[in-house]
Amino acid sequence: MGRDKGKFNKRGGRGGGSRFQATSAEEIEQRNSRIAEFDEKRAERRAENSDDEADGADAEVEKAGKGVAALNVGENPNRAAEEKPLTRKQREEADRERKAAEYRRRHELGLTDEYKRDMAALLKVKKRREDAAAKAAMENEAAESIEEERKAQAQKAIQEAAASDSDNEEEDTKKKKKKSKKKVEIPKLDKISVKKMKPAQLKEALKVRGCDIQGNAKTLTARLLEFEAKR
Repeated sequence: MGRDKGKFNKRGGRGGGSRFQATSAEEIEQRNSRIAEFDEKRAERRAENSDDEADGADAEVEKAGKGVAALNVGENPNRAAEEKPLTRKQREEADRERKAAEYRRRHELGLTDEYKRDMAALLKVKKRREDAAAKAAMENEAAESIEEERKAQAQKAIQEAAASDSDNEEEDTKKKKKKSKKKVEIPKLDKISVKKMKPAQLKEALKVRGCDIQGNAKTLTARLLEFEAKR
């Protein structure tokens, strides 16, 4: 079978506006497949164009909104706080800070139980320190009194010992005097006896009589004779 020459249009027809004339089932199937493929691609292009247009419109709207926000015309300063309420955590933190500030104020005024307990403990500590200081002062005073008494007793003992020593010395002196009085009278030697005495005897005789014992035999004899002559 012969076919007409010419290009097919988008709908599957030939150029010049004439429609495609299918002559068999195979050609009909091919035509339908090309038409379905063409419709699918056109739908995709339309969808893409529609998305691009929507994105452009959204971008324009967002840009315009930013411009209006930047102008800040007629904005209420309290609107942000009204539109953004505090979270529970923020409310709890603010409440804790408020309570802490109130507690500090009451504590400085002396109205809290903690302040009263601290003052009571401070008074107890102060009382204990005063009692300890008073006790220490009494102990020091007692120690000083005991020390003074000990010194007085020691001084008294020294004086008594000195007096006793003095009495002993007096007694010793008296005893010595008595002994001196009780001494036997030294016998008087005659000239002949003196001359017969040896040097050792001469020295002993002179020593008993309290005379010097230095010298030779002649000197000792002369000294003893002189002493006996003066008696």
